[in-house]
Amino acid sequence: MKYFGTDGIRGKFGEFPISGEFFENLAHSIEKFFLEKYSKRTLTVCIGMDTRASGIQLFQSLLCGFSKATKVLDCGILPTPAVAEATIFTKSDAGMVITASHNPSSDNGVKIFTTAGEKLTVEWENELEEIVENARSGAERECEVVDIHEMAEKHYCAKFTNSGISLDGTIVLDSANGATSRVAKRIFGELAKNVIQIGDAPNGHNINDGYGSEHPETLAATIKKVGAFVGIASDGDGDRVVILDENGEKIDGDVLIGTIAAHMVECGELANGKIVATIQSNRGLDRYLKTIGVSVIRCAIGDRNVYQEMLKNDCYFGGESSGHLIFRKFSPIGDSITAAIYLLTMAARKNIKLSKLKTNIALLPQKSFNIAVSDKVPISEIKGLGDDVERERQTLGPGGRIIARYSGTEPKLRVTVESDDVEEVDHAWERLQKSILTRFGENDISATIS
Repeated sequence: MKYFGTDGIRGKFGEFPISGEFFENLAHSIEKFFLEKYSKRTLTVCIGMDTRASGIQLFQSLLCGFSKATKVLDCGILPTPAVAEATIFTKSDAGMVITASHNPSSDNGVKIFTTAGEKLTVEWENELEEIVENARSGAERECEVVDIHEMAEKHYCAKFTNSGISLDGTIVLDSANGATSRVAKRIFGELAKNVIQIGDAPNGHNINDGYGSEHPETLAATIKKVGAFVGIASDGDGDRVVILDENGEKIDGDVLIGTIAAHMVECGELANGKIVATIQSNRGLDRYLKTIGVSVIRCAIGDRNVYQEMLKNDCYFGGESSGHLIFRKFSPIGDSITAAIYLLTMAARKNIKLSKLKTNIALLPQKSFNIAVSDKVPISEIKGLGDDVERERQTLGPGGRIIARYSGTEPKLRVTVESDDVEEVDHAWERLQKSILTRFGENDISATIS
């Protein structure tokens, strides 16, 4: 697709398509699209945003693209799952969040929901793109705008604060200077005896800057300093979570998925014995869950794809190792606060420290690296690269695999190497870096090991 990636539209603010003109045309197209889909004459759209300064300008551009046929419910700064929730309870026809998620403040974008709070399917995104391609709104700002921020925030927080959960010990929250900065403290302040919050001073330009799910080192240092029993880091728009244990160590996303799935089996919450994970998840997850009678259905990257596969297979839980965890009972999209509270409630019931969650799930050796690219040239068209990848895959043996794909949210090539043998992984990982850098040129390369 031309505009949509794995999670909405995203890019550098001020550059096409993250520009005022495009967003005005997008609003006009969304109005046309949903009026036709629902066979309606008027439309109600919920719109929220994260804490980026550019969000206000893009919001104004959206308003200029809507006609008097549309009423906009302004949710203000709220996490993405809270805007999806608002779309549902206000019975709006669509929802939108102006955000670039975990990207730096220089970026922005938009995520779009249906009336059910679900992200658009690939088919609907394709249809919408066709309309956008020919859109020239030319409309003056005629839509009605109603401020529902306080109501939407209150409704979202009440879902948690009325749960009757009470947590002992100290919790550290890292809000990435993003959309959960206000609601996280409001929610956890009602559930826990002692809450310390960092990354909660957004100024429009510091979202994800040294804080949040992309930078757990700040959270780890705070946990050790104050003796907390858990650290919870959200990304910029609050749909992804990273959990650190009482030692300040990150709990792998696949370990979280496996641990939660096992608990759901114990509680009878996983009736059909299936969960959904993406191709990125470690195969050690599949091996562990198989021992307790749970099968893993794989899908493409993106929590939208996870949810669609959950619906298709009637699954109650699914997620991405990056931290998008979806509990179908509570929300159709990832929600960092829902995931964190579910995990903490589970740990409290079992009366175990979070560090003990790692003991049952043995992940296969896996290493990844990212390379920034200017153009996402199809991998099959890069001379010799496919052969190199296949050659390294052969060296890993029947139990190994290599995933080479472009990010759907950033201009990066992501490569993951996985095998039962750690030395094989190390060698293949090193050789692939050299091979790919030779073809793309020395660029921004970083490695993460799990």
